[in-house]
Amino acid sequence: MAFTKHQREQWARAQERSRLDDVPGTLEILRNLVAEIPESAMLNATFANTLKAVNDIEPAIEHFQTAVKLAPTSELYSLGLFHMYWSQGRQDDAFNEMKRFMAISDSSDYREIVAEINSKWPHGV
Repeated sequence: MAFTKHQREQWARAQERSRLDDVPGTLEILRNLVAEIPESAMLNATFANTLKAVNDIEPAIEHFQTAVKLAPTSELYSLGLFHMYWSQGRQDDAFNEMKRFMAISDSSDYREIVAEINSKWPHGV
């Protein structure tokens, strides 16, 4: 999907705001971009990460879910959703996301997570 000139400029502004640690400014720009281009997995995942930074957890999870729906083979977005679920004590949801992704692709990160869990808990995953 190609962004318009205005959207590219807004994306550049969001990146600059992020580099300057201006989280509110970054959130505002990303919120507008996601509203304008809801079908962008990249924007939804970036917005989710920024929401996570301000501990706005449920909307962050929702935007990671959207990113995963839009780009189901993205390991990065899947891992983002997995870690959001895990950090909220939603291990069943986290494992379901892991299983979903591993059914269609491979992930060395997920294999490492499984190995670590299996080494710490005798019943494993």
